[in-house]
Amino acid sequence: MTAPSEAQIVEAVTAKLTGSQGKTVPDAELARLLATLELENDWTDVSAKRFHSVLSKNALIDSPPPATEGGASAGAGAAGSKKKKKSKTDAGVPRSFIDANVSIPAGVRAHYFDSVKGKGLVASRSFAEGELVFTEEAYIATPPPEAFDQVSSGELCAQCFLPVSSAPVQLAIKNCGKCKVRFCTSACARTAMATHHTLLCTGLNPAAKPLVQLVQSQKWQSLHCVARSLARLLSTLTPHNNGMGKQSREQDDLIAAYGDFETVHARLSSFATVSELERRSRNPGWATEKASFEGILAEAYTALCNALDPYAESRTSGPHPDPFHVQLDLIDAVKTRKGQIKDLFTYASFLKLLGRANVNMEKFGGLYSVHSFLNHSCAPNVQIRHVPERGILASMKVAALALRPIAKDEELVISYIDPTTRLGRRQLVLYRDYCFGPCTCPKCVQELKEVGLQYDPAKNSVKTFLDSVARKSNPEPHAAAAVDPSLEEELRASLGF
Repeated sequence: MTAPSEAQIVEAVTAKLTGSQGKTVPDAELARLLATLELENDWTDVSAKRFHSVLSKNALIDSPPPATEGGASAGAGAAGSKKKKKSKTDAGVPRSFIDANVSIPAGVRAHYFDSVKGKGLVASRSFAEGELVFTEEAYIATPPPEAFDQVSSGELCAQCFLPVSSAPVQLAIKNCGKCKVRFCTSACARTAMATHHTLLCTGLNPAAKPLVQLVQSQKWQSLHCVARSLARLLSTLTPHNNGMGKQSREQDDLIAAYGDFETVHARLSSFATVSELERRSRNPGWATEKASFEGILAEAYTALCNALDPYAESRTSGPHPDPFHVQLDLIDAVKTRKGQIKDLFTYASFLKLLGRANVNMEKFGGLYSVHSFLNHSCAPNVQIRHVPERGILASMKVAALALRPIAKDEELVISYIDPTTRLGRRQLVLYRDYCFGPCTCPKCVQELKEVGLQYDPAKNSVKTFLDSVARKSNPEPHAAAAVDPSLEEELRASLGF
């Protein structure tokens, strides 16, 4: 992470404005733009006040600067407080931004709330109970851990994860030819080769074998998600997606379908992101797990770099460099690409990529562009279901359905956890697994009130408040100090492997 100079801030903002209609940034868009640039450029220590000052100085914004950092824009909670609020985002808070290239379905609109809550979806019309809000296929498809072995053996399609035997046309089944994986349709094979398999096939890229073996042996879903995310990005720089005998129109179709480097980079960066070590450190067993987990993290990082980093030492030095499909001339064609790729393969970025996968993956796996906008509530108004394909529940296509009547301008929310569990348990899992809290949805506010609690950030830290919630909401007087075995098991299972 780097603290940008004034020139770097101006350059980044100007680049954003070049692709938009205006020449200045609207005041209302400042928070969202700053969050976007922090994620895309891995910036740190850029306060809202400094950002505003730099833009004003360089005539990139024409509104007057805020009187103080803890002014009205900081929210009602800052009223009456003389203590200035830190404007930069806490490192433990997942950060997200809205990618303008995401196709938002009819009936809903994207909305950026603030640097803590991030992005969300709001209804632009009313929905009846049971009405379909949207459907979506995974942007990054990763199989559920229990399906890893079947995918590797060719029993399940390596793209949609449905049984190959269920293929609508048996003649359309495609074998890789370089490894054992198979695809149930030509469309699945085409998508896989354009987005991940060219780089993760152990036959086409032998350096990927240790990474694939680690994912499979550990059933490490989040690592697999990271690998497929980076593979999708780097696949935009391979001969498969850039020529290789293709007609110009076919190449344009590939870019339109799967995006170029800049489009994919922006999409992946827009997902809520937090370091995996921040998540892990909140696990009740972290003190005993730390040493062993850091060891396997180092192993995973090395395997990932050797498999996919175009600048890995094993690939660039020695008498016989490993074969690779990413073309360096395509990286050099745009001056920002090399720096972005090198940043992605630092250890700090690896931890953030793992954290991003874990806080965004749908329960069966996979990253979804629109689904990732949905914020949490223990009293949700939307539920997510998987759409059947060929009479089988598809793991990589979801449908969002209204649980109750939804009014226009109401935020669309889902529950990240089982909302029927007790208050203390819900708050603890959300804090440790999704790095936010305390949850102040209507259900939690009411239940907190019933036990005589109300969250005031000026008086209590999040952890202190959650300890109070655990003590007051736990029916067993001596259970508050410990985490029950079922909860700890659930937390460990949800940490990615």
